[in-house]
Amino acid sequence: VVEFDGGGSAGAGGPNNGAKASFVAQIVQHFITLMDCLKLGQVAVDQLHPILSDLLDAINKHDPSFSAKTKLLNWLQTLNAMNASEELDLAQTRQFLFDAETSYSEYHKLLNQ
Repeated sequence: VVEFDGGGSAGAGGPNNGAKASFVAQIVQHFITLMDCLKLGQVAVDQLHPILSDLLDAINKHDPSFSAKTKLLNWLQTLNAMNASEELDLAQTRQFLFDAETSYSEYHKLLNQ
């Protein structure tokens, strides 16, 4: 039996816990996919752009104030300025991976607060 109070929350944390867990899972999935692509050398714009866009969309739905997304937004702007067939060079790839890993770490810290 689930009892609802006037505030719309249910017992054991409320009905939004499932939605929150789903957003967290999506964000983690997108982070891992992005980092794996970079590590595996899949660095063409048309490979990275959809993953990065999906990650930022999920972040904006779950936590629009997440400050570490600024670096990711900068990378989206960089990819938007390139042609689909272009690839990141080694220095760009390493920096993008570093920024993604840093943002992922910040996201974990945010979840543990």
